[in-house]
Amino acid sequence: MHKTSRNILLDILKVISALFVICTHCGFLFEYSEVAFQTITNGIFRIAVPFFFCVNGFFLYNVFKNNRMRIWLKRVGILYLIWMLFYTYFWVFLNDFNLLKIITTFLFGFNHLWYLAALLLGGLVLYILRNVSNTILIVSTLILFLIGITIQYLGQLHIFSQQTTLDKLINYPPLHRNFLLFALPLLSIGYVLRRTNYHTKLSKKFVINAVIISLMLLVAENLITYYYITGNLILNTYLSYIFLAPALLIAAFTFKITSNLNSKVISLYSIALYLIHPLIIFLILHFFKLESTPLTFVTILLSGILSYLLIALNKKLKYIL
Repeated sequence: MHKTSRNILLDILKVISALFVICTHCGFLFEYSEVAFQTITNGIFRIAVPFFFCVNGFFLYNVFKNNRMRIWLKRVGILYLIWMLFYTYFWVFLNDFNLLKIITTFLFGFNHLWYLAALLLGGLVLYILRNVSNTILIVSTLILFLIGITIQYLGQLHIFSQQTTLDKLINYPPLHRNFLLFALPLLSIGYVLRRTNYHTKLSKKFVINAVIISLMLLVAENLITYYYITGNLILNTYLSYIFLAPALLIAAFTFKITSNLNSKVISLYSIALYLIHPLIIFLILHFFKLESTPLTFVTILLSGILSYLLIALNKKLKYIL
């Protein structure tokens, strides 16, 4: 049977983004250079999740258009429940059955699974707002994004250090890195890009410049906050995300890497790598003592092998990816 050659650049970028997440969680370059660790690992590589949200927002347009929202909610919801169950040991047993921690973790997601929790609720809110004009949708959600960034800085700078409880609350990541203040704005950008077909109206030169300038803005913002505002504290959100994430998404459609490879399988690798790697990190560090950069490479290798097995298993047990 003749296979149709298709553009797989978006799927490749998704796999690269998943590898970025692994690098971030392993602390890639930590032992070599403080500046490189900050700008690359805690700066550039953190674009991965915002990019994922933008991509999901882009494809939610067709989900809404084809009245497949219930199917989408079911898929994401089951995926979330399966992997929360998979990591039960970490968020139930290691919390010594602390009921409050268990409830909050279930609502906001364990570790990296916060992404699925935020995607589920963010996608639902976007569905409710799907008929709002592009301008109102983007402006309103960007205001929410700015509110999230403001909360983050208030926490990191310990503005309320005199009020211990408030300071602890405002430094709780889910307070600003959630479905409303983080996921929804980025989902909305991707959604509007698809609804307007704006990604098809730009020249290659413009897109290249947009990616380069956005990347430079992220690095500059990262270094400014590092040297002049927060010090060595790690931020979850940068304002530059709203420029670089959509720029990368547009680039994935502007430029092409054609192949007969199954793009669905490539896409599944990005999901599998993202979901399984924290277990790999835990197991490696439980039995061995590795510095951050070697840990990164070993985790990528083992996660790749397990991802292959998960994709094979997914053919028999649907919804695990």
